[in-house]
Amino acid sequence: MAKNNLAKMDLGYLGENYQYNLVKYLIETPKFFVAMSPIIDQNMFTDEHLRRIVGMMKDRYSKYGICPTYVDIDCLIRTTVNDAVTLELMTEKLDSLKKKNFNLDVEILVSNAEKFFKQQNLAKAINKCTEILKRGNADSYFTMEELIKKALETNTNTNLGFHLFETLEDDLKEDYRCAIPTGADKLDESLYGGLGKGELGIIVSPMGVGKSSATTGFCAHAATTKTKDNNEMGYKVLHFFFEDTEVAIRRKYYGYVTDIDACDLSDPINKPIAMSILKDNNNELRNMLRQNVICQRLSTGEYSASDIKYLIQQYISRGFVPDIVVIDYFECLRPEKNTDGNQNSEWTREGITMRKLETLAKEFNIALWVPVQSTKDAINQEYVGLNQAGGSVRKTQIGHVVIQLAQTPQQKEEHRLNMFIGKLRAVKIGRTSFPNVKFNNGTCKFDMSDMDSIDNEPIGNQGGNANKQFIERANAIAKNTK
Repeated sequence: MAKNNLAKMDLGYLGENYQYNLVKYLIETPKFFVAMSPIIDQNMFTDEHLRRIVGMMKDRYSKYGICPTYVDIDCLIRTTVNDAVTLELMTEKLDSLKKKNFNLDVEILVSNAEKFFKQQNLAKAINKCTEILKRGNADSYFTMEELIKKALETNTNTNLGFHLFETLEDDLKEDYRCAIPTGADKLDESLYGGLGKGELGIIVSPMGVGKSSATTGFCAHAATTKTKDNNEMGYKVLHFFFEDTEVAIRRKYYGYVTDIDACDLSDPINKPIAMSILKDNNNELRNMLRQNVICQRLSTGEYSASDIKYLIQQYISRGFVPDIVVIDYFECLRPEKNTDGNQNSEWTREGITMRKLETLAKEFNIALWVPVQSTKDAINQEYVGLNQAGGSVRKTQIGHVVIQLAQTPQQKEEHRLNMFIGKLRAVKIGRTSFPNVKFNNGTCKFDMSDMDSIDNEPIGNQGGNANKQFIERANAIAKNTK
């Protein structure tokens, strides 16, 4: 049904003549075919024989990595088409493609190729939506929205690789990763500046330890940090959250600015002080947060990684281009389905979702922090293993940086926690364990001033004032939880 409807549509200047010339150029220009291959769909062509020729080309390329020539396609037609009439018509079509000259300007042809596939995909999506409405499934709003959204996102990968040494100056810059600091100074030292743009950072902890407050603190610090990278204006922050209320998030940022615990801001003694700071138009910290941070509350289970991508695109289109994004937290996202339509287990879907988030970080060149809830057995423990991230272990395998936070009941009373770097993909590792770190949940700030310097050694080998017994216990637990 969709094919017939598509074939009957008036496609204007991207109609049959354009498609004829496009197929000819795809055959004769292998580099162009490779660039277009991610979005080529034979069903987008209205002529039956062009569809079959393009389908053969695509199938051969996907199986063998070979861009078929006229000779190859002719051979494929003669060895796979059994009907004599169809065989004759297809060989005639191929011969016509080979002998006739282009009747379109090649530059126009190439520049409109992506537009053609996007237009056709949109036509298909509209046909599908029409069928959904005809069946009386008007409540399938999100299904129809997703169909239209995916059609509009159709694009090709024009990046065919790179040559070495062309960007030598940038490659050898000290901050080649464009790292965005967290504000926890000893942690930033081990991360070589913080989480880099294009990187995915995962924080694993039990509920109530402070992963949401920690990421809020990371955002606040980034927004108020002046560097050459952000033209001394602070980094732009998008903060997506699910479970906290809007006022709770605002109070966390207020706590960061005022150094007053978020829970104590309404205290009769503290409130006048907080109000004077937060209303002060000359307060640089307050002004930078107001300028650089946008927070948005989302409904749990209604937003997928693809929806987050769409939201980021919306902000960019309005002129707000983020440097750092937080999605608090992973388990509140709607898991992605496999694109091949197969049914997936929850574990598989979680891995697919996290992989999409990693891709999102690269695509938008953002530092992306995603807190992950650990299993219940990590509550009140000194150490959280990577396999204690709830659900699929594939989630933590995908991150560029993985940080674990753990807290005993005594540490909770003392406003302290244990921090570990479980994974660091991009750079040389320094210190990986930070026992008994001071952390104020109400101001979202770490205080690591009483810790010894980084020894640049793996976990278990730190000297200085490190708690060796704690390190040994952590190592033992880590081995037992692998």
